[in-house]
Amino acid sequence: MSEFMSRPRFQFSLRGLLITMTIVAVLLGLVVFPLGQMIVGLLLAVLLRGVLPTVAVVAAIYGRGRVQAFAIGAVVSCLPILFGDLGSPSFFGLIAGLVTQLIAAAVCGSVAVATREWVLRQGGTGLE
Repeated sequence: MSEFMSRPRFQFSLRGLLITMTIVAVLLGLVVFPLGQMIVGLLLAVLLRGVLPTVAVVAAIYGRGRVQAFAIGAVVSCLPILFGDLGSPSFFGLIAGLVTQLIAAAVCGSVAVATREWVLRQGGTGLE
């Protein structure tokens, strides 16, 4: 009976949901105006060039096991972000670039995890 009374691992709060929905509504409302598109585009560019590589590097350094392998693969996909062009400076071009880079990070990270698991199944690296 006690297992049913335990608290769920993740629980929504109405306050957090209201704040999130307000932020999303304001950002979508800004897209209507040209200045708003520049502001949202700047936020997306900061997210793409700053936050994504930072999270990937921190997880590659401090993560262990599969998390570390995924983060190393994601860091590899972040290199074109840091040293390349973001593509079209339009709002929809930045959204397309963000989605493309997130998909590339997910694919590269997944391939890195699969490679790690394959190496471990083949007997490891011999360094253990």
